Amino acid sequence: MSGYDNQVIIVGAGPVGLVTALRLAGFGIRSVVIEADAALMHDLRASTFHPPSLDMLDEYGISDELIAQGLLCHSWQIRMHETGEHVAFDLSVLKNDTNHPYRLQCEQYKLCEILLARLADEPLVEVRFGSRLERLMQDDDGVTAVCSTAAGELVLTGRMLVGADGARSAVREQLGLALEGKTYPETTVLATTRFPFEAHLPDLAQVNYVWSGWGTYSLLRLPDIWRCSLYPDVDESIEEALTPASIERKLQRIVPRDAPYEVEEIRA
Repeated sequence: MSGYDNQVIIVGAGPVGLVTALRLAGFGIRSVVIEADAALMHDLRASTFHPPSLDMLDEYGISDELIAQGLLCHSWQIRMHETGEHVAFDLSVLKNDTNHPYRLQCEQYKLCEILLARLADEPLVEVRFGSRLERLMQDDDGVTAVCSTAAGELVLTGRMLVGADGARSAVREQLGLALEGKTYPETTVLATTRFPFEAHLPDLAQVNYVWSGWGTYSLLRLPDIWRCSLYPDVDESIEEALTPASIERKLQRIVPRDAPYEVEEIRA
């Protein structure tokens, strides 16, 4: 190992990267987490935690803190929009298999905030925001990561590197690795609003996947907001579907109202 630091380089300060750093520290292994963004992002990303994830986080005393900031979803639905008919899937049937027989509706960034606070007191972990991976080299002994930062070039060495930098992974690109699998033919358009759908759609659950004569949509409730998953209409481009006018038209189909919807965030 001559010339290499005895540490693990983790690329990506999302939930996967930060949990990896925390778990490595538990085994006494030093790591450095690099993240291209200058700070933790609070944009609309994942919003549901499932029982196995919550069980895993129990080991570090994180689940209770996350649950306190989220919304428990004990059942979820498949619904028909026009009639309100629905099938409910009761997650309490898992009570003998998990400590958390429910889905937790909570924004992804809240978990990252908890993890960052925990890692701030962990001497075996260093988190570097504003460090973008530019080049990656490896040999039989270890790996070197060259990053760009506001202060100039940063060179890190370690025994191994973990790519936890998402769908457009710089690590995967550097290694020439393809992302195997299939892509759904539809693109989901996400919009958030504080409109109380639960007051207008009878028996609405916290998580709902809905079919209608004009298409499908889903409504996922977070503690103080509804996350609406919408889809482009036939012959509508993604760019058109992302416009406020298109979002307004689709939300009016769900619950018609005289006033326009107040939409807080839109993304594909």
